[in-house]
Amino acid sequence: MKSWESYNDAVVESMMKDSDQYFKGKYSLDLFKQNSSYSQLLQQAEIDALGMEVGGANVVQNIYGIDVAFHENGLNYGSKKEETISRVLKKMIRTAMAIHGYFNLNTGNIIFAAPKISAAIREPLQLYISELQELFHGKGLNFRFELLCNADFKEKIFNVVTTLSNSVSDTSELFMRSIQMYNLFVDDKQAMSLPKTATKTKKLPAVFKGSEVIKIGALVSSSFERLIANDVLTEQEIERLQRLDYAKRTFNITYPVLKKVDSTISMTEQRNVNGHPRFYADPYKINGTDYLLCNHWVEELSRSYFDAWLRRIDETN
Repeated sequence: MKSWESYNDAVVESMMKDSDQYFKGKYSLDLFKQNSSYSQLLQQAEIDALGMEVGGANVVQNIYGIDVAFHENGLNYGSKKEETISRVLKKMIRTAMAIHGYFNLNTGNIIFAAPKISAAIREPLQLYISELQELFHGKGLNFRFELLCNADFKEKIFNVVTTLSNSVSDTSELFMRSIQMYNLFVDDKQAMSLPKTATKTKKLPAVFKGSEVIKIGALVSSSFERLIANDVLTEQEIERLQRLDYAKRTFNITYPVLKKVDSTISMTEQRNVNGHPRFYADPYKINGTDYLLCNHWVEELSRSYFDAWLRRIDETN
């Protein structure tokens, strides 16, 4: 099997050596355990999740390398806390160098996430990560290193993923499948025998800790999934959501939020406005009627409007 083409080999080796020597000399941390082959260390790199933010002309604007660890009793890679700290730093350095070496990028977001880390490990680790970032920046590598654990893990990962679970149709991911199954029985009802629109999902507040990291489009679609499943939208509100003047005034968008499906017209034609798809492909069934949901939302223009509307809907139900 052909291996990936590598770039910046000299920089990668130098950066890994410098990082190793820095933490060994200052904190007696042995990151790479005297391994002389840094190229082999890089080839052994494992990244749990790799995400890319792609802009115009399919240019990668941002890249995320994420490692996740769950130890029920708290993060622990050995008998001493120094072993655990060293392992985390090693993972973060190797992830950054894999991005620099295989993607030829000088910037990126390197995240280590764990739901539970004790203060004895977390506090020095946060200090070392800040020093690691300074070390990289001093070499002209503008990587951002971040530790997400405990409350931050709950707010920025757990809350977000569980909130979006109802809008994800691909259930091949085991955690997502578990959450979706849990939601079926959260009210201790025999929901398996009920149609999808009658299944009650766990009610979450309109704005919760972590909701700000959800993109506006994903927030809108997941929120409507929840509102429809919980039978929250009144007939009057459904009628208003189909009006353009209401959409402009309430959400600051230029298309109706909902559009009733006409069975005599092709779905493509109903989704398109001036040749562009402005509604999601999959219809939402509300009280037995199919509606298309607007997909044209701009974060800076509509986020505060949608949050205010969603808060009002939740507070009145």
